[in-house]
Amino acid sequence: MTLGDPQLGAEMALSGDRPGAVLVQALGYANWSPRELVREINGRLAGLGERRLDLTVAHAWSRGSVPRSETVRRLAAAVLTERTGRTYTQTMLWGTPEPDARRDERTVTDDLVGRRPLAAVLATATAWNATAPASQATLRPSGDLFTAVWDADRQQPHSISRESGTDHVLPPMMTLLESHLADLRRLDDAAGGGAISQRYVRIALDGVLSLLQNSRYTPDIGTRLLRTAGGLAQLAGWMAFDADLSASGQRYQLVAIRLARASADHDTVANVLGMLAYQHAAAGNPTAAIRFAEAAVEKAAKSLPTVRARALGRLATAHAAAGDIDAFRSATDRCLAFLQHRRDDDPPALYYFTADQVAAESGQGLVDLAAANPGAKGRRLLEEAHSLLSPITAHGPTTGYTRSAFLHGVHLARAHLLAHDTEATLATFGKLTAHLPEVQSVRCRNLLLGIRRHAGTRIKSASGKDALNRVDRALSGI
Repeated sequence: MTLGDPQLGAEMALSGDRPGAVLVQALGYANWSPRELVREINGRLAGLGERRLDLTVAHAWSRGSVPRSETVRRLAAAVLTERTGRTYTQTMLWGTPEPDARRDERTVTDDLVGRRPLAAVLATATAWNATAPASQATLRPSGDLFTAVWDADRQQPHSISRESGTDHVLPPMMTLLESHLADLRRLDDAAGGGAISQRYVRIALDGVLSLLQNSRYTPDIGTRLLRTAGGLAQLAGWMAFDADLSASGQRYQLVAIRLARASADHDTVANVLGMLAYQHAAAGNPTAAIRFAEAAVEKAAKSLPTVRARALGRLATAHAAAGDIDAFRSATDRCLAFLQHRRDDDPPALYYFTADQVAAESGQGLVDLAAANPGAKGRRLLEEAHSLLSPITAHGPTTGYTRSAFLHGVHLARAHLLAHDTEATLATFGKLTAHLPEVQSVRCRNLLLGIRRHAGTRIKSASGKDALNRVDRALSGI
């Protein structure tokens, strides 16, 4: 968008060209204070591994001051656009020129809607994966995500091989690449989607995409390369979501569906659909969450029992987000029934999905349901959530699932807070801060920060404030 753009002209006319006035109007449309805008930007900066801004800095922006960092300017425009549904660019907000007029207008589904030959999908995946992280962080959501997923799930299976190329991908190399993907999944279990973890997954994905496009391999190796690329794209998408970069994550997962479908890997397609359901539930969009989860269940209908269980677990989470207790319990029961029939040939990506994991996810769902059902019913749900969340919070860090233990510990703290149990809330905060240095997950840290702020409105005792200050120091790295 340029200075001559009609929308910009209308905004400026309304504001009388006063410096900072367009930003002030945008904050009004967003129903945000300047501090809330900075919190949103800080979430993206943390996902990029960059320093957070002081929460007071946006007050100067609203008086006409211009952020020196182009990344900050672009992030401000991106989060305001997402929040308001109106298009904002740094030119509109501060009059600064756009280095590339179109780069802030890209959406999740660009070049991934409709029929796409595999060569075009590989080219799109390669170009997206090579995009600078700061540019990925300003990607815009898309209203046609479900349509793009529908199209991706109809990508034709493709027998792929190459008889030319300098390098020859032999079975030992392929085994190494698959082992590397498994190791990166374990890294996610421990640390989550920090900037370093994201970078290494992107590097691995770039390598496999390059082999697909430039090396020699047989049809069997070609299928394995496609499936590994799909697994890495799925993991990159999950880590981006875990870094609170949800639009970037959705684009990676859309690529993952395309690659998995091309290699006839229907289990990965179902798993990615379930991940999209989980992410929409976490974002407070239960309608979309149920839609994606039901698609996952349908996709997994002819798959192995563990794949069907994973899809039903996602459906349970979606129903919890929608406040439907009966549907939540039904999906959970069906999930556990299928999970009793694990097999040695279960997909490698679902190694983590055990009854303990279902219990943890169910505990999280029960907290959501309790929040929507105050009173005696809510108290019973919180008691049940406590019994499910406590074991993984206590023992997860010693079993290699530090990130999951931390995430579900945050939900346990939320359960205690909803139950007005100050002592238990503070005790859980203490356990979380002890493990905070081990967890790079930006989303988990931001969830803890949100619960801590909520606790600050309720806990007023001197000892309670001291405990909350310890959480603050741990989050700030002091």
